[in-house]
Amino acid sequence: PRKMFKHFLSFWYPIVIKLYPLPKVKSILETIDKINEDQCSICRFGDGELLYISEKRSLPFQKQDSRLRDYFIEILNSDHQNILVGLPIGYCSLDNLKKDAKLTWRAIISWTYPKIKTYLKPNKQYYNASMTRLYIDYEDTSHSGEWFQKVMKLWENKNIILIEGEKSRLGVGNDLFKKAKSVSRILGPAHNAFDQFDNLLNFAKQQPQEALYLIAMGPTAKPLAYELALSGRQALDIGNLDVEYEWFLQGAKTKVKIEGKYTSEAIGGREVTEIINTDYENQIIAKFL
Repeated sequence: PRKMFKHFLSFWYPIVIKLYPLPKVKSILETIDKINEDQCSICRFGDGELLYISEKRSLPFQKQDSRLRDYFIEILNSDHQNILVGLPIGYCSLDNLKKDAKLTWRAIISWTYPKIKTYLKPNKQYYNASMTRLYIDYEDTSHSGEWFQKVMKLWENKNIILIEGEKSRLGVGNDLFKKAKSVSRILGPAHNAFDQFDNLLNFAKQQPQEALYLIAMGPTAKPLAYELALSGRQALDIGNLDVEYEWFLQGAKTKVKIEGKYTSEAIGGREVTEIINTDYENQIIAKFL
């Protein structure tokens, strides 16, 4: 029934985007280049956050919270030169997406966009939230290696502070942050991280202003990146980048569980095994769980 409903919604996609023209969204490469050239921050919205706004729906890993929802609306409407707002790949182009991904985005946009449109600025230039999703949903992945290298240049020779869920373990077991000058970690909850938002933000603001802040904490990453950017820091909401990189390194064809890491979109991926990694433990400077 769910797949049939997807096909039904997908059928209406051409009519929906004709009645409600899609917003202006830059490509993935244009987004990465913009961040690199102008040292911008970015807040990225996925389909989950857009449902969170339009339907006041709780997500599997984040309960509905009016303050968080208000933050989302404020960020979508914000107009700060150094804070980019990202919308998903489906709002930019369906080219080169796998058949199922294309169907999913046609259905999501048909269902969500007429309601979410009221929260977007018609003339605002949006950027591509899928700048961290560079592999698994594409038919042709020959570009993926180059794209990952471009993203990794964003923190080359920089001191980075990761704000991540306690089971995310970004970069552990791979070379994602090999080019960084140093790595420090602030851990938050894997679920309902917004409960610790103020603690996470206040502690982060006590860290060096010149550091690059990389945030992977689901919906809570958006207001964290936003507030840190407003404080004069560069903050990037990098979401699923590490998981996508793991799938790329494995040559995975589907969204599979990554051992030792929270993999929300894979079957069994929210059940995470413990790891023993001294380097990772030594990088942790605070926990708010």
